Amino acid sequence: MSTNRRGGHVTSASDTVERECGHCEWHGAAGSYAELIKRYQDHLRDEHPTAWLRS
Repeated sequence: MSTNRRGGHVTSASDTVERECGHCEWHGAAGSYAELIKRYQDHLRDEHPTAWLRS
């Protein structure tokens, strides 16, 4: 399985994209960029609401 740690495009079914939170130790991985962004936005909204409002 290949990982894309800077976000971006998934080029095969076994690729993942990853993202870290700049405010805490949260780390997320997903099979698509859209899914990863949803998880990240959900995390920001729940754990860092002020940062989420700015994003």
